[in-house]
Amino acid sequence: MSGVVVVGLFEGIEKAAGAGNALRALPLAEDRITTLSSVPLPDRSVSRDTRPIRFPRVTLIGWFAGALAGIALALGTYLLYPLITGGKAIVSVPPTLIITYEVAMLGALIGTLVAGFREMGLMRFRTKVIHDPRIHEGKILLCASVEPGDQARRAIEAMREAGGTEVRTEEGEL
Repeated sequence: MSGVVVVGLFEGIEKAAGAGNALRALPLAEDRITTLSSVPLPDRSVSRDTRPIRFPRVTLIGWFAGALAGIALALGTYLLYPLITGGKAIVSVPPTLIITYEVAMLGALIGTLVAGFREMGLMRFRTKVIHDPRIHEGKILLCASVEPGDQARRAIEAMREAGGTEVRTEEGEL
């Protein structure tokens, strides 16, 4: 999501949860509201993340891609450097299985790293990501992606009424 993001800083979970409820009453969709905090928040206390978790799928895709690459590597090696036994070229199965397994695990590891970076938002390029260094002091940053104009004004009012300090709008992405 890119566009206008309303950002408010909150002292405690109760105030941030009240602001989250006020934003949902505007109405704003769940995927347009998020929080940033240095301390763990109770699940679904302030915002509800409705995005699906793609870790298992990406890891499995990486494993299958690695397994195919391992089979291709092993069989390509046998084709380039045939092992002639009794006048015939043979393919030894145990080493092929070992190579396939090792490269499949490498593919799963790379898939997990890619999925982790994507889920943490570290694969965003050329976008301004919302951040405030005061979250490291225990404050909670509540962000809402809104349409410019009336919806932004109503979101700012809702956050201020719920006890938000330094409520402002920024250009960026959640």
